[in-house]
Amino acid sequence: MALLDFEPDEKTLRLERAQNIPILPAPVQEITRAPVPWLWTRVCLIIFSFLWGLGPSAALAERVLVLAAASASTAVQEIAGQVTSQTGFDIRVSAASSGTLARQVSRGAPADLYISASPKWIERLTAEGRLSPVDTKVIARNRLVFVRPLPNDRRLIDLQKPLEVLGTLGDGRLAIGDPAHVPAGTYAQAALENLGLWAAVRDRLAPQANVRAVLAMVERRETALGIVYATDAALSTRVGIAAIVPPEAQPPITYTAAIIAGRRSPGAVALLEALTSEVGRTVLERHGFAVAR
Repeated sequence: MALLDFEPDEKTLRLERAQNIPILPAPVQEITRAPVPWLWTRVCLIIFSFLWGLGPSAALAERVLVLAAASASTAVQEIAGQVTSQTGFDIRVSAASSGTLARQVSRGAPADLYISASPKWIERLTAEGRLSPVDTKVIARNRLVFVRPLPNDRRLIDLQKPLEVLGTLGDGRLAIGDPAHVPAGTYAQAALENLGLWAAVRDRLAPQANVRAVLAMVERRETALGIVYATDAALSTRVGIAAIVPPEAQPPITYTAAIIAGRRSPGAVALLEALTSEVGRTVLERHGFAVAR
């Protein structure tokens, strides 16, 4: 029997009382209530507090920004990918010359890890308080080579004979990284000076923004010779090695990774440890770097 959807009137009430008929309460309509806002907020806070207790990466995939020297970027990308697959950290690698990246760090760029091909920038940023000294590690070493476009006669140039170097250049220019801010260019200038070639080529240089730009210029046959890292030469199928710079003619070329001050996080620490792990060293060696074992 359906319930009536109205209140009994006064006459009906008096009649029902007289006849001792129980008075039924007015029917109540069912109302679907929305969740109580304060209760929902409390639930969210409890969940967030639980996740935060597990660490920031559990509450939100931690993003790690790495500023890496262009010459190391391919190997660093591979190692970062391995760390991401194992931990879930969202690691991004931004590549440029070490000097360009150092200026970004000095200006407070929101990066977490800096990888430099020159100890000069590491020392300068550490002195500024921008890098964490306890989280700074040498991860690899490299060497310089002269490259030229393929095909060529594959005969190595004798770097002890300036006329042979100039003969290979012809009317072209020598591509190197800009010595003002590109470590590969600074190392190249030092090598040319030590080899007694600087005076002969200093007015015939084609300075580039980073070592990968030097490699690309030679690949496009825009210059007859370029000086790059051995690891960069190994990446290309369009250039060949024209000469190997002797170790005694070049400064030690070291790559250093450092966590930026105030940016130490589980993701940054995981990547730094991976770069110096056995797996990381294997990747670096496969890309042509020398590593300590």
